[in-house]
Order: sequence, then structure tokens, then C-alpha cells
Amino acid sequence: MQAWGWTLLLVLVAVGALVLRQLRRYPGGWRFAFGAEYGAARGDLDRARGELSGLERSARQELAGAQGAVKAAVVAHGRRVRDAEGQVAYLRDPGRGGYRAELGGLCLYEHVLAVSTYDYSGDLPLHETAVRSEHTPRASHLYVIGPDGRQHLVTYPAAETPEGHVRQFVVDVHNAIAEAKSFRRDRPAQLREARAELRRATNDTAEQEAARRHLEEVTARQGGDLRIPAARQSRDAAYDRWQQLTGHRPR
Repeated sequence: MQAWGWTLLLVLVAVGALVLRQLRRYPGGWRFAFGAEYGAARGDLDRARGELSGLERSARQELAGAQGAVKAAVVAHGRRVRDAEGQVAYLRDPGRGGYRAELGGLCLYEHVLAVSTYDYSGDLPLHETAVRSEHTPRASHLYVIGPDGRQHLVTYPAAETPEGHVRQFVVDVHNAIAEAKSFRRDRPAQLREARAELRRATNDTAEQEAARRHLEEVTARQGGDLRIPAARQSRDAAYDRWQQLTGHRPR
């Protein structure tokens, strides 16, 4: 089928759908649905339907907005509590912390230096760790001193790892050690504050309560609103008039 044929088919389908819709909205036959002499009767039906539909739509939107505000307040409260719980859990047990950098058998995290050498494999707490390096034309040597005083040597051949990379890694480790010591010093106070924030977050339900009160007010007001029942009666009366005219009752 050529393009104009498809276009014509689509037009016919659309027109057919509109005709069927018109016949369903105004039952009783073609003349009642399309005849000019019954335009006033169709208008009477449309006004009654439109008034009720508008009131019901506004009520649904208002109620949905109030219900959505309650859900949003519940979600926000839960998120705040979970964030506070996560902070408390982190301060209780920081673990390795975030990844920072790595070089050869050494991997630097926020709170530990993970070591994997021929003589040792494990995590060294940064606040009790020290590093130093030596460099020759052939290789860079990095010494890691753990909490027990033992040293662990990692060698980086110059042909494989440029000296500048090793020096930068050592700087990163030194900075991470300084931050880890500060974190350890401040951690008790931070944990106390985090626990206090968790209590505040758990007990702060004001937003939820306000949203629920608003929902109750909307529900009560809508329950006592006589406009929708009156509009429904007006629509039913319009349906009665149409049925008397055509012998068919709209739906």
C-alpha cells in the first residue's frame, strides 16, 4: 500500500473512533448523537457531566496531594534515620574506609594500608604506621613500619615504576596517616554527636504529624462537601431527561 493509502486508512480509523465515541456519549442513535436539533440536549448533558467531573477531579487531586505529602514525609524521615544510623555504624567500625591509591603490593585506604609482600599480608592501621623511601638509579625502595615495629620492604624497579610515582605514593600515604590520626583523635566526639543526631532524627516526626493532620483535614472537609453529591444529582437528572428524550440512558 502506498503512503497516501496508509494516510487515508489512518484518517478513516480516527474518524471511526470519534464517531463511536460520540454514539457512546449520546446513546439513542445517529440523529440524537449528531443532529443539530438535539444540540441543546447534548449541551445539557455535557454541562452536568462536566460539573461533576471537574469537582471529582479537583477532590482527587487535593486528596492525592495530601496523601503524597504524608508518604514524602515518611520517606524523608526514614532516610534521615538511615543516614544517622549509617554514620553511627561507620564511626563505631570505620573499617578500611574509602580507597585512595595503590602501588605494587601496597593499597592505600582511608584508615589502613593494605600490604601484600613476600613476608607479610594484611592491613596496617594508618595511625600506627610509618613509611620511608630510598631511591637509586635502578630501583625505589619503600619501607613500611607497622604498629609492632616490624619493617616491610617493597622494591620497585625503575624500569617498571618511575621514581616520581613512588614519591607521589609516599606523599599520599603520609597525608593519609595525618588524616587518620586526626580522625582517631576526633572520633569519640564525632560518635557522640552522631548518636545525638540519631536520637534527634528518630524523635523528629513533626513533618509527618503535620502532613497527617492535613490529610485528616482534607478527608474530613471532602466528606462534608455537599457540592459533589449535588452535582451527581444534577447529572442523574440530566441522564433522566436524556432517557425520556431518546429511550436510552447514558453511562
